[in-house]
Amino acid sequence: MTKLIIILPVALGLVLAAIFTPASPWFQGEPPPPSDVTQPIPPPPAEPSPPENTLIFSEEELQNRVNDLVRQANQSSQVAIDYLQVKLDEDRMLVSAKGDILGHHLETENLEVYFEARTVSASGKISALGGHPTLIANVEINTEQGKPQVTVKRFRLGGLPLKLLGISRDDIATTINQAIESRGLMLPVDLEDIRIEARQLIVQYKEYK
Repeated sequence: MTKLIIILPVALGLVLAAIFTPASPWFQGEPPPPSDVTQPIPPPPAEPSPPENTLIFSEEELQNRVNDLVRQANQSSQVAIDYLQVKLDEDRMLVSAKGDILGHHLETENLEVYFEARTVSASGKISALGGHPTLIANVEINTEQGKPQVTVKRFRLGGLPLKLLGISRDDIATTINQAIESRGLMLPVDLEDIRIEARQLIVQYKEYK
């Protein structure tokens, strides 16, 4: 059970870091690759540009990023993710997943994830070790010069207090941050605000020099 408690927030931290690692061209304003079409095509009507230093993800765009993460994760012999699906509701994200991590089978359906500023809260049933405990987690994501740093504000799995296992929130945060650092995950910007509005994930950031 101790190992499982560590695995869950590590997986959550890596997923969040991967989702919010934007592709460089989005920030640098690079043009798309040239098209093979020889005949000119009239451009579609221009859509309003998002506010400065703001990224807006549709559910489809977000799912594509998660699919990329799954493909990368499944290259490891310690990970076998069957699926990881995200849905954007009016003010929350619903996460459904099934797979094996470090020899443990984990499954969840419609795990509720809320965003406020740089704080991420998650709650829902987790199927693991033959049981169905409720996961309640609250983490804060900060970045300094593009380096993600996760602080665990709250973590509970079922009715089992962490202190009985000799584990603290700081221990979990350290494990998450070490896992992020080992993957070399860096953001080209510093995160300012993450929220969901009208079924879109909105990320505001500031550039650093």
